[in-house]
Amino acid sequence: MVYGAAAAAIGYVFSIASGSIGLIMLLAFWLLNYKELNFKELLKRNSLYLLILFFLILLLEISYSIDLKQGKKDIIRHLAFVIYPLVFITIKPFTTKERLVIIKIFIHSLSIFFIVCLITAIVRQIGFWQRGGIFNWYYFYRYDFLEVFRQHPTYLSIYTLLSLSFLSFRKKLLFRRRWLFYGSLLLQISALILYGSRMGYLLFLVLMTVYFSKNILGKKGREKVRTFVLYILGLVVLFFILLNIPIVKERIFYTIGVNYNYKFNNQEFIEDKTPEEQGRLLLWQDALDLIKERPLLGYGTGSSRKVLIEKYKQEGHTLFLENLFNAHNTYIETMLIGGIPLLLAFLSLVMSLFYKASMRKDIIVFYFAAIVAMVSFTETIFLAQGILFLSFFYCFLLTKTNE
Repeated sequence: MVYGAAAAAIGYVFSIASGSIGLIMLLAFWLLNYKELNFKELLKRNSLYLLILFFLILLLEISYSIDLKQGKKDIIRHLAFVIYPLVFITIKPFTTKERLVIIKIFIHSLSIFFIVCLITAIVRQIGFWQRGGIFNWYYFYRYDFLEVFRQHPTYLSIYTLLSLSFLSFRKKLLFRRRWLFYGSLLLQISALILYGSRMGYLLFLVLMTVYFSKNILGKKGREKVRTFVLYILGLVVLFFILLNIPIVKERIFYTIGVNYNYKFNNQEFIEDKTPEEQGRLLLWQDALDLIKERPLLGYGTGSSRKVLIEKYKQEGHTLFLENLFNAHNTYIETMLIGGIPLLLAFLSLVMSLFYKASMRKDIIVFYFAAIVAMVSFTETIFLAQGILFLSFFYCFLLTKTNE
């Protein structure tokens, strides 16, 4: 069960197949251990049932879907919202030692992922030098950097951020060897910078603030001042590093409306870009116009992409249409799919995490809740990668430890 859970925790990190394999492994080991399962626990009140509630609402709302084929696919994709709660409620809770094994495998998997991407980028850069080219940061950044695994920067960033929270707040339990701790920390902070997710940068700032605030509260006098100064210096050094990587600098400046062009940019594309390239506000406006028409129950499970595409055609938003963009906002996407009931179901998931974090005084649960809540403003977390990330760690972090 421990290794099945570890495989499930890794999710879609290495490939689209790895997430399904991890889920199947956990389910298989659960069935093999059927004699030790406690099905009486299913009758007790449990916050994990909020995931199942979300799934049931999706199931009901497929009845009025305008894209039944996609609706069925979405239902299958969300099966993790049922499987993980059933597994975690009925199995014997993991001990502290077992939970640490799962977390270690999760952390090391993300480090290995980054190392493979880095080696691939270096090999590509050497090939570019051999053809007479100069140093090209794009080999080491965002989609080009992640091309070997065909992954999305933001989803890799949220996996890495959760890993960094484990490293920050469980380091004494996880690592006896200092070099392994500092090596993992350095690798994953570097990974976060090169993945290039702006929301990832913001969430990392939140993590640093929470980490140093916790340290400052436990100190007095000069030690408190020293810790505060170190935090400020750390931010200055990090900001200096970011501004000295041309493509990161470009991305930060673009976010605040300043034009900064890296030498490998396609100037023709920049000159001819459509208004949609300016940001998500126009995309959200399209989605909100649709929500105004059906605010109560939405358009049904599987329908959001179809109605958005029709809206893009109607408004002439060709960039959105060519890329088949979703709403890029989980709150808006849930309203499109299932209206107020589905939005409330999602909000209950997020609020239950914050509530449990407050009751247990658990910083990692709080930070996981912050990741889900904040990323949901700029991404639709109900893509395959987000579904497994949310459902597995929701169950893993909210189940009690067996001591």
